[in-house]
Amino acid sequence: MTAQQRRPGGDSEAAAVVSLAAKTETSVRPISARALVRSEVSRILARIDTAEPIRRRVVQDAMNDALACTWRRRAELFEWARPRPGDFNGNATAAEMAERDRLLVAQAKACRNKAILLELHILDEIEAS
Repeated sequence: MTAQQRRPGGDSEAAAVVSLAAKTETSVRPISARALVRSEVSRILARIDTAEPIRRRVVQDAMNDALACTWRRRAELFEWARPRPGDFNGNATAAEMAERDRLLVAQAKACRNKAILLELHILDEIEAS
């Protein structure tokens, strides 16, 4: 197959690289454009530290988790989510709504208990041992 018989967009890029290497007669091994782009993208991505924002967020979450005010706020949110008379309940039965209310009260109480433990530094002593 001659150069005139090749389809446009076929292996013209690879053929140009091979013919250029043959003309220059160097010992440098030619690489394709695709491999060059791949290596450049890999090099650029290696420079970007994607883990830094993740590490920062983990530290922020740990610090918030250690604050009693965070747990008191969560307790308030659970109290706010409790079903109230006059709310639209859809197809939920009275028993299902009572169970939901019981679970939300228990979760709010657990959050308040954790806030108290944090304020009294009891959790610090447990983690230190």
